[in-house]
Amino acid sequence: MTARSGAFLLFCAASVAYSPTARTSLCLPSDGRFELRYLHSVERTPVVERYRVAADGTLWLEGMRFRSSGWGFPSEGFRRHGAWFETTHPPRRLDGLVLRVSRLSRQELRAGVRVLALYPLAREGAALRVDPFTRGRCPRGLILRSVARGRSVR
Repeated sequence: MTARSGAFLLFCAASVAYSPTARTSLCLPSDGRFELRYLHSVERTPVVERYRVAADGTLWLEGMRFRSSGWGFPSEGFRRHGAWFETTHPPRRLDGLVLRVSRLSRQELRAGVRVLALYPLAREGAALRVDPFTRGRCPRGLILRSVARGRSVR
């Protein structure tokens, strides 16, 4: 390998790291459960959304916990549990998640002991798509991709 080709390889690796099409993955525990945690944009109180990737690769919203029952929160279908409100609806199947990333909301994914802060993965206000997978090195996981501005999300 020449110095010239080595420089080219280094340049390619650096450009992939900052590409809007770059992706990140997160392995989940064997039960496929994970949480999305963030601060509510208006109430500035913590919110925890609970999800599960089933063995067939489908994504399920299992519930939500929140500390405030103010603006932008459900007005029914929840109960008080200690200092938290918890939704009481049955799990709901989703086709994936698209999140608007913000340092102010401090979104993070938690899967077992793994914690993945989302705001370093995309610029402020950018959309980040989260899709489940059930193949590869971990039996259940998530793939996170930046969504290009002006492109529709599937």
